[in-house]
Amino acid sequence: MKNCIILLCVSLIFAQEVDTTSTTVDIAATDTITSDTTALDTTLFPDVIIEKEKAAKLPEGEPFFDYKDDLDILQIQIDSLKRVLRVLERKSAIPPINKELLNLIKMPELQHRIELTNGTVVMGEIVEETDLEVIIKTSIGQLFIDKDKVVNIEEESSPAPKIELMSEPFVSVYPDREKITGVVKNAGKIRADFVRIIAKLWTPETELVTIDSAFAAGSEQEYKTGVSTDTAIEPGATASFTLTVPLAEGLPAVEYRTYDIRWIQAE
Repeated sequence: MKNCIILLCVSLIFAQEVDTTSTTVDIAATDTITSDTTALDTTLFPDVIIEKEKAAKLPEGEPFFDYKDDLDILQIQIDSLKRVLRVLERKSAIPPINKELLNLIKMPELQHRIELTNGTVVMGEIVEETDLEVIIKTSIGQLFIDKDKVVNIEEESSPAPKIELMSEPFVSVYPDREKITGVVKNAGKIRADFVRIIAKLWTPETELVTIDSAFAAGSEQEYKTGVSTDTAIEPGATASFTLTVPLAEGLPAVEYRTYDIRWIQAE
């Protein structure tokens, strides 16, 4: 019996120690969890800084940036670029032309038609001709052609009107005037407009007595300006003219007469 009581007491003592140990472990675990939670909360939510002073506000109507000086500088740069652009446009409109290029594009006024032994025809202006060769200026430069290869050389000018007298005009002399009649022909390849015949009367000493002119009686022609005349002469056509030259009293005697013919090309 005594032994049973002793065993019971020992069991009670061990049971209390186990409870104490469990309680201690639970408290320690609880403290650890609480500590970890506090550390986690501190990491997720940083300290809040409370501003005690309010930020100053800009006055109403004032810009945030001072851009006036920048705009002035930008405007100066834009004006400078405009001036540079105008200079470049002027330079690009007038390309530089050297002497060689000018000789290539300059067409000679008086041209020649040179026929060669192989049938080739060369158009250009004869610059120099010797017993051995012919130097011709063409639209592509100068050509040197052996004289023995040239079959024929003819002058060929650009198409243009050419008004000529068909014969010597007939002159009727009166005390106070001279009446001159004649016929002219257009031997050119283009129509002549406003054909005018000019008569000059001379003394035996080659002094000019008087001068007068008249238009030829050609075909009717209406021009872009709206003007209509009958003084045009088509290629190969003829036209008559009558010229009355008044002679004032006291003028020297007329010995001979010369004639000039003038015309223009109009559209």
